[in-house]
Amino acid sequence: MKEITDTKRIEYWIEKEGLLNCFDTPDLVFQAYSYEKGDIIAGPDRKLDKIMFLIEGSVRIYGIRSDGSFLPVNHYTDSAIIGDVEFVRPEASSFFAEAKTASVFLTLSTTRYRRQLDCDLRFLHMLLHSCIDKINLYSTYDTVASTIEERVLLHMKENYPSYELDGIEAAVLQLRCSRRQLQRVLKKLCDAGKIKKTGRGRYKLSE
Repeated sequence: MKEITDTKRIEYWIEKEGLLNCFDTPDLVFQAYSYEKGDIIAGPDRKLDKIMFLIEGSVRIYGIRSDGSFLPVNHYTDSAIIGDVEFVRPEASSFFAEAKTASVFLTLSTTRYRRQLDCDLRFLHMLLHSCIDKINLYSTYDTVASTIEERVLLHMKENYPSYELDGIEAAVLQLRCSRRQLQRVLKKLCDAGKIKKTGRGRYKLSE
């Protein structure tokens, strides 16, 4: 992790992302950090004391079971928020957040601004939407799609404008299954003519 101190770049990112429109609190001071691929951003061993806005790159969220096995949770790309749940429940997360690629975050200290943010209506609305989006992601898959095949098809319909899945690892995290399970399901769906392979790690819903 490296802090980015170039104020012009920080101001550019703030304006580009429209972050000031998400707060009623004036004169907020944001910081920026870059992470290399594989860097741990947050985890059970550290208390997150900031709201983090993903500006560039991608992040994977996962847990480690008691037997040491990997528990995929989600995959985030640009404009995702980390620290929303921790703001509501200020305790260490049960999951790890790891930079999947080189990534850049704008961050806002919740230690410094806790009192103001607790009363900031626009910020609280943004936080609510972010938490609800995460809840909906899992409840939709669990209630509407009971099998991995159904979850894959629903995922392609709901999350890709072109109905084309691009990237096995990201889908593994979002669908909460193993790589082997997903590859087996994708092959089955291809054989059934429901999807077609368009490239390495890329599949599209059939017309």
